[in-house]
Amino acid sequence: MEYIEPSEFEGLLKSWKGGRDISSFVEGRPQMLYWSFCRAGGHCRYLFKEFSFGARFKADYVILNSYSGVWEVMFIEFEPVDGPVFNTNETPSKRLAGAIKQIDDWIEHYEDHEPEIRSELVRWSKEKDLLGYDTSKEAINMSGDRLADPSSYLKESFHILIGRRNKIDTQGHRRKATYSAKHSIDVRSYDMLLDLAKVRYASPEGWLKNWS
Repeated sequence: MEYIEPSEFEGLLKSWKGGRDISSFVEGRPQMLYWSFCRAGGHCRYLFKEFSFGARFKADYVILNSYSGVWEVMFIEFEPVDGPVFNTNETPSKRLAGAIKQIDDWIEHYEDHEPEIRSELVRWSKEKDLLGYDTSKEAINMSGDRLADPSSYLKESFHILIGRRNKIDTQGHRRKATYSAKHSIDVRSYDMLLDLAKVRYASPEGWLKNWS
């Protein structure tokens, strides 16, 4: 069952340590992660866990989404829910610095091996999707763009989820925003999932009326 009571999820966030608990939770409710990143939805919608690309790299989760003329793939790294985002001197924590370095490596690999990664995304869309929204045998959107077609536009993005919003001061939020420009990496707290829960699951009876 996808639904979760928002206050219950907030309590879970407060109790979880590390990243394993949140990853297992999302695996059971993958729609929560998808809609947190894709509020407007898309033509085709997929989500994969532990997506491997190349011999050395594995993303905790990958979202594959499409809309008119574009396929987009989002590589998502989970770091500890209870972990610090910044040190007291405003430098990245050890876990955040490590995640940024890892994703810098992902980006370099992606740029050098996009055709192979595209082929893996096509295969995973047939075999390993967690969402269950799309049941067709081929990843093709309503504009007729086939993911397998190398001429279709595939837009990549890279994301880190780490820590809680209330543990980051104003300067930290400003510094966090700079990683998008300097590293092409989006760094967010797990409160983005809580924000989604409070909107999507505002009531047990009503949430399906406005979301699909």
